[in-house]
Amino acid sequence: MWAPGAAVAVALVALIAWSVWQRWQLVSASPFPLGVDGYFYSIELRSLLAHGELQYPASPLAFYLLAPFAAATDPIIGVKLGAAVFGAAIAVPAYGVGARLGGGRGAGLIAAVLATTSVGSAYLTIEFVKNGIGLTVALAALWLALRAGERATWGRIAAAAAGLGAAYATHKMAAAIVVIVAIPAVLAGAATSGALRGRRLVYALGGALAVACAALGLGAAFPQRLLSAGDAALLRDLVSATPRWTAPALVFPGGELALGHDALLGLGLGLAGVAAFAIRARRAARLPADQRHSSAPASGPAAGPASGSGPAASPAAAASTAAAWPIIGLAILIGLPFLAVTDRQGLGLRLRIAAFVPAALAAAIVARGVLARYAHRDAVLAALAVALAVVRQPGDRLDGEIVTHPALVAAAQALNGHVPAGATLIVPERHIAFMVAWYTGAAVAIRPDRVPPARRYRLLPLHFIVADSPLDHALLAARAEPSLEPPLGVHPSHPNGLVLVAEPTWDWILARLPAADRARLVAWPTL
Repeated sequence: MWAPGAAVAVALVALIAWSVWQRWQLVSASPFPLGVDGYFYSIELRSLLAHGELQYPASPLAFYLLAPFAAATDPIIGVKLGAAVFGAAIAVPAYGVGARLGGGRGAGLIAAVLATTSVGSAYLTIEFVKNGIGLTVALAALWLALRAGERATWGRIAAAAAGLGAAYATHKMAAAIVVIVAIPAVLAGAATSGALRGRRLVYALGGALAVACAALGLGAAFPQRLLSAGDAALLRDLVSATPRWTAPALVFPGGELALGHDALLGLGLGLAGVAAFAIRARRAARLPADQRHSSAPASGPAAGPASGSGPAASPAAAASTAAAWPIIGLAILIGLPFLAVTDRQGLGLRLRIAAFVPAALAAAIVARGVLARYAHRDAVLAALAVALAVVRQPGDRLDGEIVTHPALVAAAQALNGHVPAGATLIVPERHIAFMVAWYTGAAVAIRPDRVPPARRYRLLPLHFIVADSPLDHALLAARAEPSLEPPLGVHPSHPNGLVLVAEPTWDWILARLPAADRARLVAWPTL
């Protein structure tokens, strides 16, 4: 009986090793940090290793997980290596959750392969490292929660609580996914087993309420670090009046960011999952009353926890069913064409990039529904998983990948010695802001609102200035005005490629611009 388990272990190790290698090829193509927040992660790790704390407020656990990689190499390579490892490691918890939702090892392998080989997962390794690590932690927490729902021992409950805490401390989206999926699963399993009755039910509800209040309190105290009630405001802009039938992750002036259409795959699998549950319910309704809660034959040791044929055949079946519905709902929601995907910082973009997670788990649910009565389903699904692992490859370069240009690095390094003590650089783009903070150690801000005018120095990149624009000409004219601190161009190939401007000089420039340009710049558009 040990052979199937050993084969699965070998397959997962091979899948993770192959995925780590592929991701490393992507992230090591440039010697500089990649992604819009690449330098942010390196700054945080540099501060954590040097001072034992993060420089900027953020959910902390991801950085502590990356710290050993940074300590063994450096804060730039460490982020890349850790992102590749933890991104590929999603195969293990995806397998664990998929095997329980899908009723066997084959379904678990399908979920592991879809999650690991997804273009969205590879994109998170480059662009949103903390988000990628958070999804791996979230699936691990879901696996622990499903185990607790199967058999609510104190050890399993403690492990599930620890998993929820880890997700909460890693990423806000990870925490939200675990809360939405895991809590119904644990409650359904415990209720079916009879563990939540009488006083224990009252104690459980009281404990859950106390934990929820504590989580809300921590979120209110540390809104930039932890999931909080204020994050619910992101839901207001989640829906768009303009449908986009190709389900892009992001729509921007130059085109669309597709990311392999994981959202459409999840939508299809989610709808198939609904159909599978409907068919299963009809079959159960046709059975005699004394057979409706019996268990279907298992196809191996991993099949038992989710192999019930009735709506509440066992605590394990109840827990997996309760977890399956929010997963299916999430897959359908993310794939709907009315999701708002025009904001680079919006919730719609983050959900679309993470679409591979509910899609992978929905595939396991569908596999169980389609092949529930087939004796060799694990073998068939394992063969399909191998084929998917071979066919699904992220490619040498990802669409939408942000690569750091060497000339921009040279410009940021040239600022050393030119930023006055106590000054705060107001930079309209996060990528450049963190790059400058890395190379100069200067304080940076995206918006000027909370920085006193006496401390403001504007740092203007060329795409913000726009070549041959009124602002471009005004910057050149300001250099010839003897009463001003002249703008300082530090870009190696363009006088206004990256320009440092003192606040009095900026005011002088704004006063000489046409009204439309002045209004746009006073509003200070940011990326």
